[in-house]
Amino acid sequence: MTRLILRIIALALAFAFVFPRIGGISFTGEFFPDALVYSTLFSVTAFLVNAAAYIATAAVSVATLGLALLVIWPLRLLGWWALAAYQLLLLAEFFPGKLHVDGWQPALLAGLVVMVVNALTTRFAEDFKRG
Repeated sequence: MTRLILRIIALALAFAFVFPRIGGISFTGEFFPDALVYSTLFSVTAFLVNAAAYIATAAVSVATLGLALLVIWPLRLLGWWALAAYQLLLLAEFFPGKLHVDGWQPALLAGLVVMVVNALTTRFAEDFKRG
């Protein structure tokens, strides 16, 4: 639960202050409540997109008797941050008045930012649990 709260706050900071500095992304809103709401929605879409990716991976793996995993898992390990770019584009489609993304290139850069935020919040939450 601590990791989720930290991640939502860190993503809200990214929405409000980091994403607008990336050329091609604009966010017109304040940190509270807009960025917090969008980071929460981003976390929900992240859960749904990742669940769909795991279900699709399982279905393809069963259909190919596991041979597809030789291709899917290396691609997923090297490019999983591209799912965050897709999630950002999806969020921008639903809320065009507040969030605008000009295509895949700025979305991929924002996906790298999300990857860093996720890594930092995971590490910080683990250190926080240890005491």
